[in-house]
Amino acid sequence: MKNGGICGVPTDTVYVLVAACKRPDAVVKAYKVKKQAQDRPMSIWLSSIKQLDPVRHLLSPQLLDFMEAAWPSSISMVIPRGPWMDAFGSGDAAKHIGSPQSIAIRNPDCSVATHLIDLVGPVAVTSANPTGEADTTHHNQVYAKLGDKVDGVLCDGPSPENIASTVVDCTNIEKGQIGFFRVGLIPKAKVLQIYEEVQRRHRQGQTNPVFETNEPETEVDESSRL
Repeated sequence: MKNGGICGVPTDTVYVLVAACKRPDAVVKAYKVKKQAQDRPMSIWLSSIKQLDPVRHLLSPQLLDFMEAAWPSSISMVIPRGPWMDAFGSGDAAKHIGSPQSIAIRNPDCSVATHLIDLVGPVAVTSANPTGEADTTHHNQVYAKLGDKVDGVLCDGPSPENIASTVVDCTNIEKGQIGFFRVGLIPKAKVLQIYEEVQRRHRQGQTNPVFETNEPETEVDESSRL
């Protein structure tokens, strides 16, 4: 992957196809292999929220706290597209990730996947199957469906779940609103419980100390804040 390869990997849900974000050539290759449907764009996955440290000043405190409270998990968050994307090094290939308005981002609850992302940096992700076909739930299925179109498959046997992630709409989180594009492995009630706790802390003036810094505040262009 560091050399531009694309691979099938296991996750906390089904298998996915990944490319290192910092390798634009790999992102384009994954997009072409998948022949991505416009209603299911590629997403970005992290090994931990710390991989957002370089751009956290561009993200809202409530969004960051929600991420900290909800991850790692099978919860994907759809957030507004913005200048924060530039830090991942995808360049022009970033147009293949997300939509013109938003991008889904996730920190999976899978030690194999997160260790890999630790090694190669944030990854662009799509499901490891041709568009329109069922999700792959075993590494043998990845081989069968994608074959020599991928450079490798990280084999981990059957998937722990046959259900995809829950996709949460966080594009209006600063207005106190979240929605659901898809209810998957994580129940809607659980997501709402996590979010309501974050809201409660913010009403009380409490923000997560993981995002505090001793560095002097720099002026942020409010038009670029999500």
